[in-house]
Amino acid sequence: MIINDYATAEYWDRLYTQGRSYRPVTSLETELFQSLVQTKPGMTVVEIGCGTGDWARALASMGLSITGYDLSGVAIAEATKLTEHDYGDVRFAEWDIHNATHPYGLLPQSVDIVTCRLTIAFLDREKFVKDAFRWLKPRGFLHIVTPVHEHLKPSEKHRGLTEQQISELSAGLEQTRYAIELDRSITGLVLQQSA
Repeated sequence: MIINDYATAEYWDRLYTQGRSYRPVTSLETELFQSLVQTKPGMTVVEIGCGTGDWARALASMGLSITGYDLSGVAIAEATKLTEHDYGDVRFAEWDIHNATHPYGLLPQSVDIVTCRLTIAFLDREKFVKDAFRWLKPRGFLHIVTPVHEHLKPSEKHRGLTEQQISELSAGLEQTRYAIELDRSITGLVLQQSA
């Protein structure tokens, strides 16, 4: 059973303090994202659950303007340290998305892309999708990368979404789904509101 029981900063701070690392960003992943989202330099991006900033740095290298949020202060400190030089327009801030108060500057229709890489299983999905589309400009992109529960090996520890949960996420939205791993254990979704 997949549950969202790891929603505290203390839990994630402890993992990041222990040096826990997560799936590295691959060139295939960035190429697929760039192609499907049709990125242009200067587009604004909000990343939810940015961790130590690997995905944010990959997006910044495309000329995108990134703000990465994570509830772990330890992860944000590490992301900031790793991004001190030559990464363009990228910033990080500590924020618990489960908090009712949104960060200053995260306004309705203020961003081109909202992305959530490997963290959607830990969020209130319905609230997150609703919030994301409120932050997005018209025809903006919600980009999600998630493990797929049915395709994970029994030894896999990372939580993923079930196929049913993935279908529920994209109900009523334009969807492009793509495999990041050949075994379909990691999938990407690009979602837009209908024109």
